[in-house]
Amino acid sequence: MTATAHRILLAGATGAVGMELLRLLRAQGRFVRTLSRTRKNAARVYGLASEVVVADAVEPGALAGVLDGITTVVSCLGASVSLTLRERRSYHDVDVVANTHLLDASKRAGVKRFVYLSAHPGPGYAHTRYLAAHLGVEERIRASGLAFSFVRPTGIYTALGDLVAMARVGLGTVAGDGRARTNPVHPVDVAEALAEVIDGGPAVVPVGGPDVMTRDDVVRLAFEATGKQARLLHVPPGVFRVMSALLAGIHPRLSDLLEFVAAVMTSDSVAPARGTRPLRAWFAELAGSRSALSRRPP
Repeated sequence: MTATAHRILLAGATGAVGMELLRLLRAQGRFVRTLSRTRKNAARVYGLASEVVVADAVEPGALAGVLDGITTVVSCLGASVSLTLRERRSYHDVDVVANTHLLDASKRAGVKRFVYLSAHPGPGYAHTRYLAAHLGVEERIRASGLAFSFVRPTGIYTALGDLVAMARVGLGTVAGDGRARTNPVHPVDVAEALAEVIDGGPAVVPVGGPDVMTRDDVVRLAFEATGKQARLLHVPPGVFRVMSALLAGIHPRLSDLLEFVAAVMTSDSVAPARGTRPLRAWFAELAGSRSALSRRPP
């Protein structure tokens, strides 16, 4: 079967990585059916996708017939890591449940290959509930009998957008001493890594960005983009852990996220530098676009 003959289902196509991947695949002339949770999300991919399906993968039975005729599934399904959270469901209740339903539907439909956007599990934070959700999905895919690849970015630039907002306020919060190292990566670089394994490839593809820097360095770049003097507040990671424990029964998603922040920001998270697009340029573009919006007349 030629590459263009593959029929792809892309779940999570309206996310930062999913949208970039959709553009890449359509530019290659691929057939891509997208799966979106809401009609509002689906409206963003009309004109790009070959076919558009609206269904919530978290709901049992919602995917009946959605995988018919599909040979390869690419899942970019995953709950947001933004601190501006309306959704309260835990990462397990979204990521694991939705991807398990998608995997089960794939097996019933005779899908041959499953490509999953996972996360880089550094030893200092692989135990967190956020990472456990991703690794739990990986375990289910490994046991499915389908061919697979997992693309594991260290951290995607879009997850750092809150830092620009903090810089505008004039104070950046960092868990721990800020010396842990990381090399986050642009969503386009991650999309390119996914596109490379659509038809086959390694079981695990770690993806890091071009620049290894400390957590303090990342926050300072956000301040640089806004043109403000960097002011950093180092908060003991134990504060985040206590807040996580207190929120466990009230806001499971935020509880999971605070646990993850406490661990990942105090641990090295570095993967091979596959990405080429620097964080400084992405922050500058983000800060510039927000500045333009703030100057737009009503």
